[in-house]
Amino acid sequence: MSSNSFIPLSIPNLSGNELKYVTEAITDAWVSSVGPHVSKFEENFAKYIGTKYAVACVNGTAAIHISLLVAGVIANDEVIAPNLTFVAPINAIRYCNAYPILMDSNWENLGIDVNKLQGFLENNTYQKDGYTWNKNSNRRISAIVPMHTLGYPVDMDPLLKLAEKYNMVVIEDATESLGSEYKGKKTGNLGSIGCFSFNGNKIMTTGGGGMIVTNNVEIAEKAKHLTTTAKTDNIEYHHDQVGYNYRMVNVLAAIGLGQLEQMDTFVEIKRKNHSIYKEAIDKIPGFSLHVEQDFVKSNYWMYSLVLDSNCKYTVRQLVDVFAKEKIQTRPIWKLMSDLPMFQDVETFTNDVSKDIYKRVLSIPCSTNIKHEEIVRVIDVIKNL
Repeated sequence: MSSNSFIPLSIPNLSGNELKYVTEAITDAWVSSVGPHVSKFEENFAKYIGTKYAVACVNGTAAIHISLLVAGVIANDEVIAPNLTFVAPINAIRYCNAYPILMDSNWENLGIDVNKLQGFLENNTYQKDGYTWNKNSNRRISAIVPMHTLGYPVDMDPLLKLAEKYNMVVIEDATESLGSEYKGKKTGNLGSIGCFSFNGNKIMTTGGGGMIVTNNVEIAEKAKHLTTTAKTDNIEYHHDQVGYNYRMVNVLAAIGLGQLEQMDTFVEIKRKNHSIYKEAIDKIPGFSLHVEQDFVKSNYWMYSLVLDSNCKYTVRQLVDVFAKEKIQTRPIWKLMSDLPMFQDVETFTNDVSKDIYKRVLSIPCSTNIKHEEIVRVIDVIKNL
């Protein structure tokens, strides 16, 4: 590959049976929202995660939206979520006419700081009718959506204990952490419901698509019902509630089957390349590469270059430096409370989240990245 060629941040690796399965779907004319590949994809995906059930849907945002609804989140409820997150889960909370409470993150896993969560629940809430209520707003807090940021699992054991104590449903935003493990258990199989995304930049993709996983048959059946327009009759167009056309189409599920077969290999490649990056970056003053905690196994979906607090560059300046070398990099997300539509949302401390935003840059991490491309990225960092 030419040294002048463009290095993308994260692109699909379609090197397995994807074309074979898609050809089957097209040959059999199963290309729309029903078909055998969808059912097989759901079955195989649940087996991979270790859950009893999986429900395929159109994207990760839809998965979170439906999960909130089947978890019992209703209008005027509140849902705890990280301030440092992609916008999708916060949008989904508002789709339900509920309100987010934005929680600070920690440097260990870039996710919700469970100690601060405990402080909030102990000092800012009260109990009534078996539920937890916010002292400030007098709204019920019905759920919490921890996100396994960039593939790093949240410290779930203490979070799950708090959720049980305060009667909140735990919906894992595992959209970035497919293949990651917390104490030997796959993410998505830790709370009541798990949500995944198969967007084109994820560790595996269906082009677009998402998945809901659970061990609760009632939740699974409700999710399937709502994602298929709440239709109750195979012949008549009878619908028993407001539903959503959130189904995954068969041709995309066919891609997913081919991708899922390669997941163990994808995780292995991600972890191997992370080690190559880390060994080199550890020797470069002013920078480090974020690493997993001892009790987890990250899929290292994104490789997070961390700038020292006294670094002479800003993240945005580094994006421009890399771009001049035809290398795509990206900052982590802006805090949700800094976006215009969420500026009035309640937040509980922001200091660490702000620091992470200022100091984390995602660098190229595709599963089909070549060694010489990794060297090019490292050379840019060295030359800084």
